[in-house]
Amino acid sequence: MPDDLSGIGYEDLAALRAQAVTEFDAIYESGPQVAQIGRAGELAAAIRELDAEDNRRTTEAQEAAAKFAAFRAQVHPDTASDGGDGEDSTADDNVGDDGEPDGEPDGEPGDGEEATDPEPAADPEPAVSSTVNASAVPAVRATIPAENTVRRHPRINASLANASRRAPKVQVPERRPELVVTAATATAGAPIGTPFSTLDALRSAVQQFAKGTPISRDGKPSYVPLASIRNTYLDNLLDERTDPRDVEKVFKALASRGRKASDMEALVAAGGWCAPSEIRYDFFNVACESQQGIIDLPTFGVERGGVRFPVSPSLADVFTSPAGLAPFVTDFTSSSVPWLWTEVDDVATITGDGTKPCIRVPCPDFDEVRLECYGICLTAGNLADSAYPEATSNFLSLLMAAHAHAENFRYLALMAALATDVGAVGAAGAGTTAPLLGAVELAAIDYRTKYGMCDDDVLEVVLPSWAKGAVRADLAKRTGVSDLFAVTDRQIADWFDVRGVRVQFVSDYQVRAATLPGNTAALTAWPTSVEFMIYAAGTFLRGNGMTLDLGVVRDSTLNAVNDHTAAWMEECHLIARFGHEARRYQVAICTDGTTGANDLTACGL
Repeated sequence: MPDDLSGIGYEDLAALRAQAVTEFDAIYESGPQVAQIGRAGELAAAIRELDAEDNRRTTEAQEAAAKFAAFRAQVHPDTASDGGDGEDSTADDNVGDDGEPDGEPDGEPGDGEEATDPEPAADPEPAVSSTVNASAVPAVRATIPAENTVRRHPRINASLANASRRAPKVQVPERRPELVVTAATATAGAPIGTPFSTLDALRSAVQQFAKGTPISRDGKPSYVPLASIRNTYLDNLLDERTDPRDVEKVFKALASRGRKASDMEALVAAGGWCAPSEIRYDFFNVACESQQGIIDLPTFGVERGGVRFPVSPSLADVFTSPAGLAPFVTDFTSSSVPWLWTEVDDVATITGDGTKPCIRVPCPDFDEVRLECYGICLTAGNLADSAYPEATSNFLSLLMAAHAHAENFRYLALMAALATDVGAVGAAGAGTTAPLLGAVELAAIDYRTKYGMCDDDVLEVVLPSWAKGAVRADLAKRTGVSDLFAVTDRQIADWFDVRGVRVQFVSDYQVRAATLPGNTAALTAWPTSVEFMIYAAGTFLRGNGMTLDLGVVRDSTLNAVNDHTAAWMEECHLIARFGHEARRYQVAICTDGTTGANDLTACGL
């Protein structure tokens, strides 16, 4: 801040305040940083001082306006009855606005009439600054008694002051702004917004600031802007909003400097469209950035580098081998668990033969899953980003969408690797809908039975999103049924709900490979098989930890080649199987509309 604000004009005062507010907002939006507290306090104090100076000037201007009005009332007491518009009332109703009688030439009296003096124009009011509160003048006039007003006789001579007051406002050509270098930060002896009059002054300010700038460490740059330069081109300013016709005019004016008009006309083409092509800067982007098709898993936070958890025993483990004893599936004996105790066994205990077995709680094994991190980094050129920001924004949107799909693909691949591969189930020959629904219900019943679940316990099923289209294509070919051409997603989901499973149709599962949707070559037929995963709810959990999002980064290495990191993001996740088991099934499908009753070649599901 300058030591004395009284010598600064209103525009410079407003500019200083705007720059101080801009810098303060930038510091505040960057987040609470201890290193910026001192600077934020300086800016807040400067803004208060600027506001106080502005209020002082406003009050002073209002007081000056009131004094001017009082002085004028003393010099021209007749102004109290002029209605507050600065004009004297006319002495005669037949006197026009120009001081002459209506209907008569200027300065000529009518026949048989005496010439009357025109009403004299009021003297011009003293010039007052544009910041003066003009409403104070009528308030002073209202306090003058009406008996003090005196009406003057019209005068013949024209008033030059009145003519000057009625003259149109002179249009002064706008001054072309100069190229000015101003301080962008509070350097030594150069407050924000202060122009540098010479290059020596700019060099001196840079040198003084550099002496107190801390040295960057650990590869973290400390970049502080010291000066701002803005180039203004009032005559030839073009941007993406400029009309193509205006662009043509500017180019023609620039090209025709120093040449004759006849030379330009000789170069005009005689045929063709003539008009230049319209420039479009928007990109075509259809990539989905929503969470549609992303696998839905229970999520928990991971504070360390991974997670360890016990392997939970299941009812299936007890039936398989209960602590080394005979499994439940064999015939009951006196040594099985549970045991079978007969009278013979009880008599045998008298002689010491046979005892009832007892098993001990086993120590559980522990499983461990470590975090793995996925990240993206995008480098953009400083000049390209400034001249064509739409390109950077569009590519960043594509990168974020690709990142989301790649993460989803990774989650599903980890889940498939942790699932038991059952293999193919059923055989081709019954279309798509019936085999798929039959295989899912068979897998659900088998799963519940193995782990002793209730019949109405809901299981999770994961299918690729394109499976819905295969089901619709199959049903549309059914003969004799006309209402299967508009099968909705909700109807398909209901068919799975009836079978006690919650189905998720996900993206990035069984895609972008040969004979599958999304491959480089266009797909011309539906796949002949589909895979699904089935598991109890809560079997798979996703852990989130050590999320790092650095956003935009500028460093000395990239600055040296005029580049910057437009986006840097890294996320760490893990997929843990807490449940007993997940299974994968492959089902042969054929979208031909056939049903089991019409196809006797094989027994399908």
